[in-house]
Amino acid sequence: MIKANKSFYLGKIQVMIMRPTMKDIAQKTGLSVTTVSLALNNKPANIPPRTRELVLNAARELGYRPNKLAAGLRGKCTNTLGLILPDIRNVFFSSLCKGAEDACREMGWNVILCNTSDSHRRDMEYIQILADRSVDGILYCISSDSTLLQAQESCKLLGSLSMPFVLLDRDAGIAGCDLVLTDHRQGGFLGARHLLFLGHRHIALVTGPSHLNGCKQRLDGVKRAYEDAGIVFDPALVYEGNFRLESGEASVDFLLNKKISAVFAFNDMMAYGIYKGLRRRGLRVPRDLSVIGYDDVFPSDIVGVPLTSVRQPVYEMGKAGARRMISRIQQPQILCETKLLSPVLVLRESTAPFK
Repeated sequence: MIKANKSFYLGKIQVMIMRPTMKDIAQKTGLSVTTVSLALNNKPANIPPRTRELVLNAARELGYRPNKLAAGLRGKCTNTLGLILPDIRNVFFSSLCKGAEDACREMGWNVILCNTSDSHRRDMEYIQILADRSVDGILYCISSDSTLLQAQESCKLLGSLSMPFVLLDRDAGIAGCDLVLTDHRQGGFLGARHLLFLGHRHIALVTGPSHLNGCKQRLDGVKRAYEDAGIVFDPALVYEGNFRLESGEASVDFLLNKKISAVFAFNDMMAYGIYKGLRRRGLRVPRDLSVIGYDDVFPSDIVGVPLTSVRQPVYEMGKAGARRMISRIQQPQILCETKLLSPVLVLRESTAPFK
């Protein structure tokens, strides 16, 4: 029987995680632990190739993964966190990283950064790599190409590796894990209410991937603003983007085929793409189209027409996530929590009253 070498708490339930050991491989193959160790570590010894193959096959079947630092760190804390982010080129994630790093430095901890380029496959690879490097916990922002089932697969892998984790920014829709998020329903409400207050009634939305909970919540907030204003929401004015600048630019053809006076982009990068696409067609913001973004990353106030945006407290999210992760490692028995940070509408020059 495989022994549980770690435990962690999901809500009020303590879950024992089973991690196979060399002893388990020895029992499965009928070999000694010494022979198994020599075969797995490829040590020079008179081990027949057939025996080595037997050991490696058994290790794969049991899901054995060696802890490369275990010999020197057994029972000790490495004071190191892994940070998995989708796209470090996006200023949003750079700011989140800075917050996490600053919090760790203040507390005497270190961070290993992994950039997945929004790939679920890389999410899975980096989780395994960080576990092999014996990090004490992982701050994890799920890739936008991950479906709900894939996001849950990633979280299941973290559990199977006995790896404490905190989800940042993106919710996998699972119970029993620590989350640090922005209140996206409130963010969507603030953005839409501002445009409605300015007299706009035909407002296009350029969303992120529809399967992401954060996008669904922003859309819920938009619809609530419409309901409060007594205006019927038109789903035909919704364009699904992917949070990248290119998808914002690609949305312009869709926007110009609709009778709209304003557009609410669900992140600033897509808003910049809309700027670019409108400029290429000789159109100006906000004279021809009011534009509002989401995130309020730092270029928003230095572009040609400073962008009105719903500000997420991104830096604070990174700091809060790192602090929660360290608390979780030091006190494994604490109950999981969801920390919701409040967004703020930042008014600049990209929105104007409807004429």
